[in-house]
Amino acid sequence: MLEDMCGRAQIISDDRDEAEWVPLSHADLKALVNDIMSIRSKNILHMVPMDILSKTLQILDHQIHRAEGLSIDDCENLDADAVSSIHCALESIHAALAILAYDGLPKQLYKEENIERILEFARHQILDVMFACDPAYRALHKPNYDVTLDDEEDEEAGHIGSASKKRRTSKSARVKKSTANRMSTTANVILQKLCTILTFLKQLLSIERLSDSCILQLVRTSLQTLLVDNIQLLQLKAIGLIGGVYYSYTQHRSYMMDETLQILLKLPLSKRVPRTYHLPDEEQRQIQLVTALLIQMIHYSANLPEVLRQTSGNPSLDITIDADYPSKCHEAVTESCCLFWSRVLERYTGTKNQDASELKAIMENLVIDLLTTLNLPEYPASAPILEVLCVLLLQNAGPKSKDIAARTMAIDLLGTIAARLKHDAILCRKEKFWIVQVLMNSESSDPSYARDVCSICLDSTTEGSIYVCQGCNRPFHVDCMGGREQDAPSGNFECQICLCDKQLLVLKTYCESQNKDDQKQNRSRSGKSSRATATKQEITQQMLLNYLQDSSSADELHLFTRWFYLCLWYKDDPASQQKFFYFLARMKSRAILRDFSSFSSFLTRDSVKKITLALGQNSSFARGFDKILQVLLASLRENSPGIRAKAMRAVSIIVEADPEVLGDKLVQTAVEGRFCDSAISVREAALELVGRHIASHPDVGLKYFEKVAERIKDTGVSVRKRAIKIIKDMCTSSADFSHYTTACVEIISRINDEESSIQDLVCKTFYEFWFEEPCASQTHIFKDGSCVPLELAKKTEQVVEMLRRMSSHQTLAVVIKRNLALDFFPQSSKAAGINPVLLASVRRRCELMCKCLLEKVLQVAETNSEEGEGRMLPYVLLLHAFCLVDPTLCAPASDPSQFVITLQPYLKSQSDNRVAAQLLESILFIIDTVLPLLRKLPQNVLEELEQDLKQMIVRHSFLTVVHACIKCLCSAGKVSGKGASGVEYLIQLFYKRLDALGFDNKQQVGRSLFCLGLLIRYGSSILHGSDSNSRNLDVASSINLFKKYLQAEDFIIKVRALQALGYVLIARPEHMLQKDVGKILEATLSAHTDARLKMQSLQNMYEYLLDAESQMEIDKASNGEVTHSVEGVHSVSVAAGAGDTNICGGIVQLYWDFILGRSLDINEHVREAAIKIVEIVLRQGLVHPITCVPYLIALETDPEEVNSELAHRLLMNMNEKYPAFCESRLGDGLQLSFMFIHSMSGVPPEVSNGKAQARLFNNTKGKSDVGSSKHARHGVARIYKLIRGNRISRNRFMSSVVHKFETPTCSDSVIPFLIYCTEILALLPFTLLDEPLYLIYTINRVVQVRAGTLESNMKDFLHSLQGNDHNGNDNGMVQPDRERNSTIDGINIVSGELYGQQNDLNMNPISSRDPHSISRSDLQKIQADCLAAGAVQLLLKLKRHLKIVYGLDDIRCQAFSPNEVTKTVESLSKQSVPFIVNDINIDPPNTYEDLLRRYQDFKNALKEDTIDYSTYTANIKRKRPPQRRGGKAGRMMDMGDEDDEDDENWGYGVSSRSMKTPRGRGTNTRSRQRL
Repeated sequence: MLEDMCGRAQIISDDRDEAEWVPLSHADLKALVNDIMSIRSKNILHMVPMDILSKTLQILDHQIHRAEGLSIDDCENLDADAVSSIHCALESIHAALAILAYDGLPKQLYKEENIERILEFARHQILDVMFACDPAYRALHKPNYDVTLDDEEDEEAGHIGSASKKRRTSKSARVKKSTANRMSTTANVILQKLCTILTFLKQLLSIERLSDSCILQLVRTSLQTLLVDNIQLLQLKAIGLIGGVYYSYTQHRSYMMDETLQILLKLPLSKRVPRTYHLPDEEQRQIQLVTALLIQMIHYSANLPEVLRQTSGNPSLDITIDADYPSKCHEAVTESCCLFWSRVLERYTGTKNQDASELKAIMENLVIDLLTTLNLPEYPASAPILEVLCVLLLQNAGPKSKDIAARTMAIDLLGTIAARLKHDAILCRKEKFWIVQVLMNSESSDPSYARDVCSICLDSTTEGSIYVCQGCNRPFHVDCMGGREQDAPSGNFECQICLCDKQLLVLKTYCESQNKDDQKQNRSRSGKSSRATATKQEITQQMLLNYLQDSSSADELHLFTRWFYLCLWYKDDPASQQKFFYFLARMKSRAILRDFSSFSSFLTRDSVKKITLALGQNSSFARGFDKILQVLLASLRENSPGIRAKAMRAVSIIVEADPEVLGDKLVQTAVEGRFCDSAISVREAALELVGRHIASHPDVGLKYFEKVAERIKDTGVSVRKRAIKIIKDMCTSSADFSHYTTACVEIISRINDEESSIQDLVCKTFYEFWFEEPCASQTHIFKDGSCVPLELAKKTEQVVEMLRRMSSHQTLAVVIKRNLALDFFPQSSKAAGINPVLLASVRRRCELMCKCLLEKVLQVAETNSEEGEGRMLPYVLLLHAFCLVDPTLCAPASDPSQFVITLQPYLKSQSDNRVAAQLLESILFIIDTVLPLLRKLPQNVLEELEQDLKQMIVRHSFLTVVHACIKCLCSAGKVSGKGASGVEYLIQLFYKRLDALGFDNKQQVGRSLFCLGLLIRYGSSILHGSDSNSRNLDVASSINLFKKYLQAEDFIIKVRALQALGYVLIARPEHMLQKDVGKILEATLSAHTDARLKMQSLQNMYEYLLDAESQMEIDKASNGEVTHSVEGVHSVSVAAGAGDTNICGGIVQLYWDFILGRSLDINEHVREAAIKIVEIVLRQGLVHPITCVPYLIALETDPEEVNSELAHRLLMNMNEKYPAFCESRLGDGLQLSFMFIHSMSGVPPEVSNGKAQARLFNNTKGKSDVGSSKHARHGVARIYKLIRGNRISRNRFMSSVVHKFETPTCSDSVIPFLIYCTEILALLPFTLLDEPLYLIYTINRVVQVRAGTLESNMKDFLHSLQGNDHNGNDNGMVQPDRERNSTIDGINIVSGELYGQQNDLNMNPISSRDPHSISRSDLQKIQADCLAAGAVQLLLKLKRHLKIVYGLDDIRCQAFSPNEVTKTVESLSKQSVPFIVNDINIDPPNTYEDLLRRYQDFKNALKEDTIDYSTYTANIKRKRPPQRRGGKAGRMMDMGDEDDEDDENWGYGVSSRSMKTPRGRGTNTRSRQRL
C-alpha cells in the first residue's frame, strides 16, 4: 500500500524538482492513515523497510507544505479547495505522526524540519479552531487576525508581563450567518482531527527529543486552549500534551509554571468560576481545567524512570537506579509545587487592592478544586500541592508576614484546608466499611464465623449469594465487601485482604530471588515469611494499586499515578531503603503476577474511595492539621482585631467539622482568651463558636460554662445576649446539667440590665424554664399526697435552689412580676394583644408553686431537725417574693386564709439568730400582705396572732423583726376592728420606758424610740379613727419628745430619735412644712453634719417617698389602673409634675437643694442615699428634671461605680425624653464635677492653683489623685458618648466648654477649672474626624476674637508702666534693671509684688506719692487680661495637641466648615501623645519681670500657632517639649526678626502701634483665618 501510494504521488523524472509532487486526495490519505494504524496495531511497523517509510514521510510532508498559509479563519476567502487542502494536510500529519510516534524506528526518519512543519501547521490550526469556536475569544484577542506567527506571539508576549491582565469579556464578533455555519462545521471536523494529532504528539515526545523553540511554542498554544469555550475535548488533549512536555523536558518546568500562572490570571473571574473538567465516576463534580492541568503536571513531576515506563511489561528488576531515587522523585514533586505556589504568592504580595482581591479569589478557587479531588484515588497530587501551600503560608505569606492582607488571606485558606482535614478524619473514624475497620484497627482477632452468615452484615437473609473466602474462611456478601455482584468469581473465592496479602507475599519472594548478592540472607527471611509479613497498611495500599491498574485507560497515566503513590509511601516508610526492590516489584506487579490465579480487583469505586481516605490519614499532609491549628490559635492573640476576627472564623470552620475540637485544652484556652477580647465582634464570634454546638455536645459546653458565665457581665450588649442564650442552651440540652443553679443565678443577675432587650431575654429564659406550660402528659403525674404535679414540684425546687445562692429575693420578684404580665414578648405580640390563655396559665402555675412551697414548709417542719429553720428559709423567701408581686397568689379562692393559718404557728419560734430573724420577717410579710385580702379570719387565730406579735415586739432582739411585727399588728388590728387598744397599750408602754430610762441605757432608749415611731407611723390611721383621746394622737408632743433626744450627746440615741421622727413624719407629712421640723431636717442635711445623721435623714426622706408612691399606686389600683408593684423595680420616669397631686411635691421642693447637695457629699454612702432619692423623685415627677442635671453630670465622675452607673442611667433616660435639658446644663455640670473632684481629692477649690491641678491630672505617684483623674475622664467621656450620636448636640457641648475660656471671671478657682476643662477636651473619645475638626474650629473663633485685643492691652499696660524711666535697647525692647530697687509708677516692687502684700485682685495697690500711680480699675483690667491670655494659651496648647494626635494639617483644618453636611465618614487615626499643661504659667504676675514674661509667652504662643503641626511631630519624636520657665523669656526676647520688628516701637504710643497694624499683631491682625 505504501509503495503504491508513493508511486502515484511521485512523477519519475529527473528533470522535475520536488515541487511537482502530485497532490493526494483526501480519501487516499484517509486510506493511508487506516493502513498505518492497522500496521501499528499489529506491532509490525518497525518491519517496514526504511526507504518506504522515508518516502512516505516525504510525500506527507509535501502534502502539509501545500496547505501552509491556509486558514479557516479567513472568512472572505474560505472556499472548498482551501478547506480540502487543510483536511488533507491534517490527514497527512495524522499519518506522519502515526509513523513517527511508533517506538523502535530508525532515528534517520526523524527530520527536524519535517517535525517543525508539522508542529507549526498544527499550532496554526489550533489557533484557527479556537477563534472559530469562540467568537468572543477571537473578538478579544484577534479582531483582525493575521496568520503570521510572529505577530501573534508578539501580541501575546505583551500580555504576559503586564500587571493588567487581559480577561475574557462578553464581546462577540459579527460574521455572516452562512459563513459562520460553514466555519462551525469545518472547525468541528478539524477539531476532532487535532485531538488525534495531539495524542500522537504526546507519544512522540517520549521517543524523539524536539527543539526547545518548538516545544515552548507548542506549550503556549496548548495553554491558550484553556481560555476558550466549546472545545472541551481539545482542552483535555492539550492538558495531556502539556503533562508529557512537563515530564520529558525538566529544564522548562519553571517556564511552564509561569505560563500556567499567566493563563490562570487571564481566566474570567466570578463567584462561580466555570468548572468544565469532569471527575471520573463523580456525579456533578467538576473542577477547573487549569486545576486539572496543575494536578497532572505535578503527577508527571514525579520523574517516573524511563526504564520503568518502557519495560512495564517486563518482570525483571534489573534496573539501573539507586535506592534514593524515589526520595529524589518526591523532592522533585515538592519543588514543582513550590514553583507554582511561590509564583502565585509573590504576585499576591506584589499587588494591591483590586488585583490582590482577584488573586485571592483565584487561590480560593484553586483550593476548592484541590479539596474536591483530595483523597480521590486518581489524584494523589492534590495532597502534596495543598501541603506545600500550607507550608508556604505558614512560613512566608502567613501569620509571620507584615502584610495584613496576606495574613488574612493565609488564615482564610488555612482554616478552609484544616476544616477539610478534620472532616476527613471524622469520616474515616466513623467509617463502617469492613476493610477500613479491619485494616485500620490495631487489635488483631481471629474469631470463628458461621458459614451461612455474612461476617460483615451478620445477616443471612439478604438477597444474594454468600461466598466463603478460601484464605480466612470468612463468609461474605459481595455487595457487603464493596464489590459488584456481576464481578463475583465463579470458582475459588478469596477476599481482597487475602488476595492482596498473597500478592505481596509473591512479590516479596520474587524480590528475594532477584537479589543475587544477598541471596542467603533473603532466603533465611523467606523461611520466616508468612501472611504477617505484609502489614495492614501495605495490604490496603495494594488494593488501591490493583484498582488503578485495572481501571486505567490505555494511556500511561496510571503508571505515573501509581509511581506517585509509591514515592509518597516510600518517603513515609522508615525502612524504605531496605525495601527498594520490593517497591519496584509493586510497580511491576502485573508483569510479575502474570500467572496469578485471580489478580483483578472487583471493588467498586466507592469502596476504593473509602480506602484512599483511610490511607490519606497516614500522610504528612493529614498530620499537619495540628500545626495549622496551632498557628490559627496563635493568630487569635494578634493585635489587629481584623486578624483575630479572621482567625476566629477559621477556627469556627474547623469546629463545624468536628465540635470535639472545642474540648482540646489548647483550643479551649485560645477561645476563652477571645471571650475577653478588646473587640466586641471578636468576643461575640468566640461565644457564637461555642454556642452553636452546645445542644449537640453538652460535655463540650460544660468545659466553657465558667468563662461563658463571666461574659454575662460584658460591656457589649450583643455579647451579653449571646452569653445568656448559650447558658440557656446548656441548661435545656441536658436534663441533669450540673451547673443549672449557678446558671440561673448568673442569668437572673442581668434582670436590671440597662438594656431593655436583655431584661426581656432574661424574663423569657425563665419563662421557658419554669412558667411555660409543658406537654399534657407531664401535668398528670403527682407525688404521693401532693396536689402539685411532679413536674412543677421539680421546677419549684430549682427556683428554691437558685434562691439559696442569692443574696436577695428582689430580682426574683421582678422576674415573677414580668412573667405574670408576659410583657417581655415581642412588640408584634404585644400589639396584637397577649393571649389571655397564656396569662391564665402562668398565673395558675404560680399559684401551684405557692401551694408546693407551703407543702415543703410543712415537710421541713416535720423533720424536727436542728437546721430546720435554715432549710425552711428559702421556701419562705420564695413565698415572700410571690407575695411581693401579687399577694392574691397566697390567698387562693378555695381557702383564702390557708397560708395565714398555716404560717402563724411558726411565729412562736424561740430562736434568736439571724436566720430565724430573716425567716420571721418573711412570714410576717406574707401574713401582713394577705390579711387585707381576707374578709374574715377565725377569732381565735386573730387573737393568738396579736398576742404573738405583741410578745415579739417587746422581747425580740432584731429590730427588723420588730418592724415587721408592728406593721403586721396594725394590719391585724384593721381586720379585727379592735386594733386601737393594742396599739395604744404599746405606745403607753414605750412612753413609760422612755420616762424611766432617761438617757442612761442607750440601747433600750434607742429601741423604745424606734418602736414608738413605728407604732405612730402604722397605727396612726387606727388611732385616728378610734374614739380614744389618748396622748398618742398628739403627734406634736411626740415630735417634741424626739427633739429632746436629738439633743443627746450619744450618736446612737440621736440617730434613733431622727429615725423615729422620720416614721412620724411619714404618717403626718404636713409637719415637714413646719419651721421647727424644717430646721431639724435642714440641719441634718447640711454639709458639716455627721455622716450618720445625714444618712438617716436621707433614709427617712427615701422611705417617705416610697410610702407616698405605694399609696398613690394603691389609689390607682382601686380605680383599676395598675397592679401591684415591686419595691426596687426600675420604671421609666414620668414627665415633670405628673405625680405632684399632693403634699409630697411641696415637701420635696422644700428640701430639694439640700438633697442635691448631699448627692455630692464626700461620703460615698451619703451620695448613694441621695441619688436614690433623686431617682424616685424623677420617677414621680415631683420636680423639674433640669434642676438635677448638673448634679447627675457631676456624679458621672463618682469613683463609686454604683453611684456613677445610676447617674448615667438617669441622664440617659432624661436625654431620651428631654435632650435640651442635658445640653443646656452641661457647663454647670462641668463646674460641679470640678468642685466635686477637688472635694474628693481633699483639695478645696479655694486653695488650689494651676500646679495643683496639673498634679491632679498628671501625677503618677498619688493614687487618690490619679483615681480621681481617671474617674473624671471616664465620667465626662460617658457624658460625651451620650450626646455624640447627634452632631448638633456634641457641637454644643464642645462649644459650651470652649466658651468658658472666652471671658473667664476672676476668682480663686478659675485657673484650675480652666485646666480641668482643657484636660477634658483633650481626652474626649472622638470617633469621627468631624469632632476634633469642630473643636479646633471653635478654638480658632475664640482666638480670633480675643487674642489681638489681649495682646494690645498688655502691650499698652507695659508701655504705661515704662513711662520715662524705662531702660531700652536700640530696638525699644525693655531691659529691666534687676540689681537695684525700682518702682513702677509709685508701686513698690522691692518686696516682689506688683500690687502690695496680698495676691488679691480686689486689694488696693500700695499708696504712693507718685502722681502716675495706677488706679484700682487699671489693675483689675490687667489682671483680667493676664488671666484671659492664659486661657487663650491653654486653648492654643489644646489645639496643637489635637492637630498632632489626629494628624490634622493646616489645610485640612482651614477647609472644615461646621455647616457642611458630611457625605462620607472619614476614618480616624489617633497617636498616643501625652497632653501636658503644667508648662503654661497662668498665675497672676507678681513682679514687673513676671508681667513682661507673661506678655512674651503669650506672643510666642500666638506665633507658634501659625506653624503647621508637622514641626511639632518631628520635635516629639526627638525629645520632649522644653520647659517654659527660667530661660524661656530670654529665648522669646531673641525670637526672629519678624517678631522683634513687630514690637520694635511699641513704647511710642498707640499711633506707632497702629502704623504696624498691616503686619503686626494689633487688634485687627488677629482676625485673619487661623489654621
